[in-house]
Amino acid sequence: MRIILFKICALLIPALLACSCSLTKSGTRTSNAYQTPQTHIDSFNDYDLDVSPEGITYTIDISTPEGRAKLKGLSLREAEELALTEAVIKYNCALLVNPQYTNLKKGNRVLRITVFGFPAKFKNSDAKGKINYSKRVNNVIIN
Repeated sequence: MRIILFKICALLIPALLACSCSLTKSGTRTSNAYQTPQTHIDSFNDYDLDVSPEGITYTIDISTPEGRAKLKGLSLREAEELALTEAVIKYNCALLVNPQYTNLKKGNRVLRITVFGFPAKFKNSDAKGKINYSKRVNNVIIN
């Protein structure tokens, strides 16, 4: 009986080794890896920001009726987002670079929020503020 088990094991071990599949650490098969293309996507564009060297300041305060209505029931994070959005709209820029906030609170109530930053506009824009898309370059590389 031992000889029969030994012969069966001797035949099964090479058969199992021949049928083994190559697995990665995640447990997926890699035998068909040559068939799936690896993608590498790059997007380049020619737009640079023209950052003003002079900073701007925008404040929302509850001392005015308009400011009281804007800040009513807002959390500090929401008030910061509101001040940033209104500053970008007021100064007609694409974004504020390095925005810094100061606030005055009483308990959970925001009394005043101020944002300071440097306004930035896109360099490749025409006089009407529209982006000139003719210089736009998008490259998609698939390896």
